[in-house]
Amino acid sequence: MFRRVAIVLAALAACASASAARAPIVYGYTYAARCPGAGIADVVDRWGMYACNCTSYVAWALSANHQRTDWFIRGSMDAWNWPHVALLAGLVVDRNPTVGSVAVWPEIARPFGHVAYVTGLDAGRTIDVAEYNFPGPHGADTFDFETRSFVRRGDAVFIHVPRR
Repeated sequence: MFRRVAIVLAALAACASASAARAPIVYGYTYAARCPGAGIADVVDRWGMYACNCTSYVAWALSANHQRTDWFIRGSMDAWNWPHVALLAGLVVDRNPTVGSVAVWPEIARPFGHVAYVTGLDAGRTIDVAEYNFPGPHGADTFDFETRSFVRRGDAVFIHVPRR
């Protein structure tokens, strides 16, 4: 009996650590302590994007989760253009989200678009995301971090970025 309980407990611990290992990293953004000031000042980050903006945050999230960032093209990474740049690099772009994919809404916050990092999939065809600078009322810049759940996909496309 003791042996069976020990095996069950070991299996449960393995499942718990495996699922914890799959949870994406979304906290710890390098520029967080400098926001919103760095966003207002148009500080350029190490990926060639403006700090405290959605593109900079998603670049950081990809890097923090050991996903490729070598496909970025400096000067061409407004959010609306991410799908095009990803396709040029041979990445998969489709309408099927996965945890760790990049959600792109080209028509939000025109002319720039918006990107977010997908952190979960919900029943009812919605997603959970982590993001910076979600456009506020009338497109106002907030330069703030947030996580949102049950986000409607709308006209979003998803970039599937492999691990490095």
